[in-house]
Amino acid sequence: MAVFQIWLASVLYVPAVAEVMRMAFVWPLAESVHFIGLSLLVGTVVLFDLRLLGIARGIPAAAWHRLIRYGLIGFALNAATGLLFLMTEPDQYIYNPSFMLKMAFIATAGLNALSFYFSVGPRLLAPGVPLDAPRTAKVIAAASLTLWMCVIIAGRLLTFYRPFDCAPGEATGLVLLCVPGKPQ
Repeated sequence: MAVFQIWLASVLYVPAVAEVMRMAFVWPLAESVHFIGLSLLVGTVVLFDLRLLGIARGIPAAAWHRLIRYGLIGFALNAATGLLFLMTEPDQYIYNPSFMLKMAFIATAGLNALSFYFSVGPRLLAPGVPLDAPRTAKVIAAASLTLWMCVIIAGRLLTFYRPFDCAPGEATGLVLLCVPGKPQ
């Protein structure tokens, strides 16, 4: 994994992207777009998950589900801006345990969403379904809420942990939490 991290950090750095991102106001603008994407994504997912958990029972889940397309737009905005951050400062992310956790939570949230669509989703979103979601849907919704909160927390913690240069002999192990020095 450490070799993969070193390779990934070297491949992800794109000088042209870094030059643009370091121009006045570009990074803050990208951060703002990232936050808008997060708001769209989490806002729609939270509304849908809360409906599955029993809030606003009078509105069919399928009606709430129509909002998910806006969440997907938000996810696309987040993926695009996140990639820009990663291509500008890969060493600040690749070796950052908060980033590793954030990616793990996003992947798990994605698998959780797939489990919804491959299990209870088709039945729950069909016309004429009872207004109370089945227990499986509620468990998936609770997991979704928890995972997206964890994504937000891990993302926020990115700024509090900045990887440092590895001391001699420290760049070993399964996962690097420091930035390995450049070979002389």
